[in-house]
Amino acid sequence: MTPHNTKGDLLKVPLETAHKPNERLLHLELLRIIACFLVILNHTTGYINCFVYDKSYITPELIRNLFIGMLVKINVPLFYMITGSLLLGKDRDYSYVFRKAVKTFGILLLFSLIANFCNQGRIYIPGFIRGFATAKVDGAGPYWYLYAYLGILLILPFMRSIAARLSFKDVIYIVIARVMITGFIPMIFMFLNVAMDTNIYIADEFNPVLFTVDCIFYPIVGFGLDRLIDEDKLDKLNAYSFILLFLGANVLEIFLTWIAGLDNVYRGFDFLMAIGVFMFVKLVMGKRAVAGRKEKVSTKSRLASFIGMVGGLTFGIYLLDPIVGNYLKPFVFGIDKSGNHLLVMSFVYCIISMVVCGVIVLAFKKICKK
Repeated sequence: MTPHNTKGDLLKVPLETAHKPNERLLHLELLRIIACFLVILNHTTGYINCFVYDKSYITPELIRNLFIGMLVKINVPLFYMITGSLLLGKDRDYSYVFRKAVKTFGILLLFSLIANFCNQGRIYIPGFIRGFATAKVDGAGPYWYLYAYLGILLILPFMRSIAARLSFKDVIYIVIARVMITGFIPMIFMFLNVAMDTNIYIADEFNPVLFTVDCIFYPIVGFGLDRLIDEDKLDKLNAYSFILLFLGANVLEIFLTWIAGLDNVYRGFDFLMAIGVFMFVKLVMGKRAVAGRKEKVSTKSRLASFIGMVGGLTFGIYLLDPIVGNYLKPFVFGIDKSGNHLLVMSFVYCIISMVVCGVIVLAFKKICKK
């Protein structure tokens, strides 16, 4: 979620990229757009209703809703992976960490205040302070990612030490460990709990953070998958095999959620879905870029410019949606008077919100350049 550096731009992401949209990073721009769309969708009524069901048997509607419900959960993991790819590629000193942390905190505080006022019509200071400390400010729920990002910044020099010594074999080991620790072992325990009517779970004291803590796991794996695969191995990978990985993980989570009950959404294989989408986009956009260089087709350059431009707006869109949504959601969802198409209207809202907020961010950037 990193736009291009613009001096004085409050709506730019607190990540360092210092690049213009180019073919090498085009996949990250597209991933940023996908993740931003899913973050917005995550906070719509249609998405929330994906997990509301009053029948005791599986229907096509339930499978569709759960499929979308599982898909949306890769939104923040994709942002984490992009963050890792962009931030862990070189050493960062403590002055960099301090500057970025202060800037991110300022953005978080400012937009939390604005979002809270627009949502409540006033600001109750004691309540705001309590909510801000716990990442539960009314109207500013989506900003919890910035709290996680602040944490990443504070340990960035140490994560860089890991990344600098990381090999691709290490990345494979980390992924396999997570498959076992958050995927297969909890799945086996879940089946045993259902069969024996008991409550088996992994001890809280067992917490190998590199494998289990999202804000560490995803940036490291994102860096590894994006930076440590050599060209020969990359050329041998089939992009569509990663779509199969995504689909397999999604269907497995649907099944496990159905077994556990819709109140216990199974999340153990979310990371495989995120990896599947990340690698699919990386491979497809990489091949598209190579084809564009060989054929020198102008439409490909225009597509790359458009993706780069929209990708550079996503952080501002993310910040503005909770604010603009207070006024835009009643209008969009009010179009469907029957209320029978909430999921469709949620997708429509996401598109409209990205366009409206994107135009605001673009206009703000142009004003700052003057």
